[in-house]
Amino acid sequence: MNNEFKNFGLYGRESWTISPEFFHLVSIDSSCRKHDWVIKPHFHSKLYQFFLIKSGSGTFIFNEKTKPFSGKQLIIMPDNNLHGFQFSEDILGYTLSVASNVIEKVTASDKQLAHELNQVRILNLENHIDDFNDLFTLIQAIDREFLQQDEKIRLTLETLLLLFTIKIFRLNFKFGREKTYIGANKELTYYKSFLKKIKTSIPTNKSIDEFTKDLGISKTHLNRICQSIVGKSTKQVISSYLMNEAMILLTHTNLTISEIAHQLEFKDVSYFCRFFKKQANTSPAKFKEDNLAVDKSVHSVALNY
Repeated sequence: MNNEFKNFGLYGRESWTISPEFFHLVSIDSSCRKHDWVIKPHFHSKLYQFFLIKSGSGTFIFNEKTKPFSGKQLIIMPDNNLHGFQFSEDILGYTLSVASNVIEKVTASDKQLAHELNQVRILNLENHIDDFNDLFTLIQAIDREFLQQDEKIRLTLETLLLLFTIKIFRLNFKFGREKTYIGANKELTYYKSFLKKIKTSIPTNKSIDEFTKDLGISKTHLNRICQSIVGKSTKQVISSYLMNEAMILLTHTNLTISEIAHQLEFKDVSYFCRFFKKQANTSPAKFKEDNLAVDKSVHSVALNY
C-alpha cells in the first residue's frame, strides 16, 4: 500500500484510503442533502478542496471564524485545515477535491501559484459574473472529462486543474485583497519545506536548530522567512501547528487530555495544559466540553475557538 494514504472521508463518511492521484467532483446539493445540509467541522490530511457555489446561502466555518455567504462564491480549502458548513436547502454548486500530490504536481513550476493555493480564501463572485462563468466552464469541462474512457483523461484533468488554479491566482490579485507577502521562489521553497517537516514530525521536542540544520539555513534566516511570508515567528508557526493538532484531537477523538499530551509528546500533561491555555485562553478540558456541546446540536456547527 505504498501508493495510498489515510484520509478523512468526504462529507461525514468513515476514514478511508484513497490514491495520491485522487480527483473527485460532486454537486454540493447531492452530497449534503443526506446530512441535512450541515457539514460538521472536519479536516482532510492530504486533500485540497474548492467549493464553487452558484446559488443559495450558508455559513462557512474555519477555525475561530464563521462567515455567512450567499450567491456566487469560491472557497479555497488547503489540506490540514478544520472547516465546516451549514448550507441552505436551495444550495447549488460543486465541490472539487484533489489530492495534495496532484496540486503539488500541477503547481511545481510556479511557487507563487502554489503559495496562493495554501491560503484559505472565500471570494464573493456575485458581482463578477464573467469570472464566475470562466470557473464554472472549467468545472463543467472537468465534469465531462470524467465520462471519457481514453488514456489521456489524467493529462486532460491536470491541464484543466492548472487552468482553474491560474484563474484563482489572477482573481486574488484582481480582488485587491490584503495579501500575504510573496517572496522570492527560494524563500517560498524553504517555507514550504519547513511546513512539510513540521507536518511529518511531532515538533514539540524538536529544536529550531534541528529544523534549520535539515533545511540548511540559519535560525535568523528561517525566522525572517516566516515573518515575511505569514507574519509569524518560527516558534509561532510551530505553536500554531501544535494547537491545530490539539484542537482536532480534542474535538474529533475520544482521547483523554493526558493521552493527547502524550501523543503530541509534551513532557507532561501540566505543560500541555499551560501551553494550550496560553494559546487559546481556555483550558483543554473546557474547550473539549464546549465543542462536544456544539457537536450535539444539529443546528449549530460553529467552533468555539
